[in-house]
Amino acid sequence: MVAGAAPAQTSVDLTSWTAESYQSVSGFGSGIWNVAAGGASVLQTVNGQPTFFVSPFNAFNLQLEGQISSSGGGDNDYLGFALGFDPGESTNPAADYLLVDWKKNTQFFNFGVPSCTVGSNAVRGLAVSRVSGIPTADEFWGHVNLDTAPCSGASDGLVELARATNLGNVGWVNNTVYAFRFVLTATMLEVYVDNVLEISLPGFYTNGRFAFYNFSQAAVTYAAYTTQCVADWSPYGFGYGGTAGIPTFGLSANPVLGAAFNFELGGVNLAPATAYMVYGFSPAITPLGGPFLWVEPFDVITLTIPPGVTSLPFLVPTDPAWCGFALYGQFAHDDPSSPFGLAFSPGLEAVFGL
Repeated sequence: MVAGAAPAQTSVDLTSWTAESYQSVSGFGSGIWNVAAGGASVLQTVNGQPTFFVSPFNAFNLQLEGQISSSGGGDNDYLGFALGFDPGESTNPAADYLLVDWKKNTQFFNFGVPSCTVGSNAVRGLAVSRVSGIPTADEFWGHVNLDTAPCSGASDGLVELARATNLGNVGWVNNTVYAFRFVLTATMLEVYVDNVLEISLPGFYTNGRFAFYNFSQAAVTYAAYTTQCVADWSPYGFGYGGTAGIPTFGLSANPVLGAAFNFELGGVNLAPATAYMVYGFSPAITPLGGPFLWVEPFDVITLTIPPGVTSLPFLVPTDPAWCGFALYGQFAHDDPSSPFGLAFSPGLEAVFGL
């Protein structure tokens, strides 16, 4: 994403969050989340099953940041977060969310009944995985899909998507406070640890709640969490070239409320051409027999453009309702040298904020 100045954050009150745990196995019960007076921090006290503390708000288009630490003594298991986790996911066969978890040490374990899956190996370090269906404890543990009837099917399990750049094989340290920052949009996940970008993962993501996460790890504290809608933009997908190569589509500045910016169209035909700017409110991936349409269309603007780079001005309203609102667009123009007759830019995601 295009970096912007970080605005002031809004403090998060944890008293309205809700706890949820997966089915207990022998020796590993449900989590217990104790919110401190004033709601600024929460302590999870049980060495148990995968357990979540779930926000009342969705995670899309927010910058979420705060601290995590563990005083768990000699234990060495998982602490972390979930994005796109909605209440009831622990029993939802259609669940689909992201898990960002951090293992202190590598360790093989088999959790046993009621799970019928074999054990798995948990690898030290910070990673992001996609969780689907209702995984067993063994599948959470090893970031795997074991597909073992009757307790786990092909749609139940984890797929590890990426490991952290610097912390992918580094465990967390007891009694150490780490600062995490998350930005999740429909097309990008970014995870910072102590102001270092550790995970930057493009994709197509589902909106949902933000949650704290522990697995087989007690004495974990989350504190001083804040949120803010931050103006930002980024391209996604890929383009389809023409006479002047692949067109570009971007912004001259971040879309800050009350400010002006230009839509910048580049790589257009060398002669004047008819252009089309499609926009909508969600991304898509629609094949067109060569190029792809990266937007769920709401409308198409037709215009005539000169050769080279063209700027189209836009003034962002000052209305606070636009804070965190996302707009998706794509640019194409007539081009006889393109096999499709049109050259296409990649998609463009613009998140309005402060």
